[in-house]
Amino acid sequence: MNALARALETSQPHRFTLDDVLRMQAAGILDEDARVELIDGGLVEMASEGAPHTRVKMQIAKAFLAQAGQAFEVIVDSTLRLSATYAPDPDLYVYDAAIPLESVTGANVGLVIEVAQTTLAKDLSIKLELYAQHGVREYWVVDVNTDTLIVHRDPDGGLYRDVSRHSAQDIVSPQACPRLALRLTDLPPIR
Repeated sequence: MNALARALETSQPHRFTLDDVLRMQAAGILDEDARVELIDGGLVEMASEGAPHTRVKMQIAKAFLAQAGQAFEVIVDSTLRLSATYAPDPDLYVYDAAIPLESVTGANVGLVIEVAQTTLAKDLSIKLELYAQHGVREYWVVDVNTDTLIVHRDPDGGLYRDVSRHSAQDIVSPQACPRLALRLTDLPPIR
């Protein structure tokens, strides 16, 4: 083993904060449109979205925006600051409109939705643990390939105590935002 390999083996990667990332974007070091998330201080490239993923995400957003009224904010494809070193970009999240966006934390997010076409394993492991650890009250994963909605409620550490699977015909509402309802069969066909 050469000296460079030994040095790399014992080196620790630099951990960034969200403020670091924002400064890098402002300085032009990191493209503002880069598809990355801040996970444990590391910049993680996000998978490209396929057309079915994008259509499902946007149809859910349209439905929720129509139902939310003034009570809830529905945010699509935007960074959710969970801590200084955790800032994922969920497909969609919902929180009480009385809370200013810059004050939103995991604990006051009523719902996070990830649409999974090619990312199901990541969404049901890394993302699930991340959202649960930061107190996101409810986490839904829409499996585009099986037309299934997987609902996670009641965060406890890095897990959710209540997990249920719903078919495309089931009507499901988040507990923190009961005026919102989703039935996958109500969305326009994606195939």
